[in-house]
Amino acid sequence: MTFARLPFLNILGRKGRSAALLLFSLFLSAAVFAGSLLLASLKNGLRSLELRLGADIIVTPETAYVKKGIENILLYGNRTYFYMPRKRLDDVALVEGVELASPQMFLATLSSGCCSVGLQLIGFDADSDFTVRPWLTKAFGGELLPGDIIVGSKISVPSGGSLKFYGQSCRIVAQLGETGTGLDNAVYTSMETIKSLIASSVALGFNDRMVGDPDRSISSVMVKVKDGYDINDVARRIDRQVKQVKAVKTKSMTREVSDSLAGLSRVISILAVFVWLLFLCIMLVVFGMMIGERTKEFAVLRAVGASQGRLSLLVLSEAAAINAAGAVAGILLASLCVFPFHTAIEGSLKLPFLTPSLPSCLGLALATFVLTVLTGAACAAFFAARIARQDTGNILREGN
Repeated sequence: MTFARLPFLNILGRKGRSAALLLFSLFLSAAVFAGSLLLASLKNGLRSLELRLGADIIVTPETAYVKKGIENILLYGNRTYFYMPRKRLDDVALVEGVELASPQMFLATLSSGCCSVGLQLIGFDADSDFTVRPWLTKAFGGELLPGDIIVGSKISVPSGGSLKFYGQSCRIVAQLGETGTGLDNAVYTSMETIKSLIASSVALGFNDRMVGDPDRSISSVMVKVKDGYDINDVARRIDRQVKQVKAVKTKSMTREVSDSLAGLSRVISILAVFVWLLFLCIMLVVFGMMIGERTKEFAVLRAVGASQGRLSLLVLSEAAAINAAGAVAGILLASLCVFPFHTAIEGSLKLPFLTPSLPSCLGLALATFVLTVLTGAACAAFFAARIARQDTGNILREGN
């Protein structure tokens, strides 16, 4: 038997103690890795939402603002629709400080009957748009023809490559990547197509909010503020100068999400620190008992020629092996709990949720692995120093 094999023989020879240490390290690594994944996913979701909004201000009818209509679409993917006269677009564009103003139109489809599935439709004006088209072109670089649609990442694309809305067949030309927001459940199309769909919904008796001609209506106005102008001032001017609308600052929408994220981050961080401290205390107690039980064993090894450094290395090797195995198992367990169920987690949290890229996940896993192994090694090193100070002769004489 070589000294190199001794740590593994000790681990296998004391299966109960080794299993307990492995479970503790598994619990620590699973808690830390799962918490890190959740925080990273929520931060990615918030960042994605801010990038996707694109506008400084979103102008909606007052009634839609009261019911948080725009937040329901963008943040939570809820289906809703509302309209206001198209003249509001011209009025908004004339407000001092407004650089760009682009209209959008919304329509909620049904989940049965005349529609293939219940979804949120968003129509945008290709000529003036500055919020949707920049990131739509990453998935589709062509021009949307009448009846063409682009679907979000969470929408199942049928084998035929088309969806039916209010009796009209729409051809799917592209599918967007995941954003972690309510936009993953949305469908994008041209103004021409969505106006045609709105007219069909009215004709079939499913749209009681469209009064008049769809060509003279819009749902919202996306606004970009000129450089040098304060967004709050421009929003107040829009509220004062344009009738029956509400200017919603996109930062105010994301601030609520950001505040919720900050509170959740604090809770997860506190729990992670508590778990780490608990793990540290348990490791100190377990290693203290283990060293006490093995005092004579270490004395015998010293008597047969093992140096103090070798004994310290023995203890550190055992701790590193057990904690490394526990860390790997914990990371795998956390992965199985988070990745397959990220959609359910997003639904329960009611916050934008976008899992990190593979390199980022591997980085979090490596950091968790190192933390777990180093914590166990630090506890082992504390007691390894005590072994080095023990008098071998006295221990052996006491044993006799």
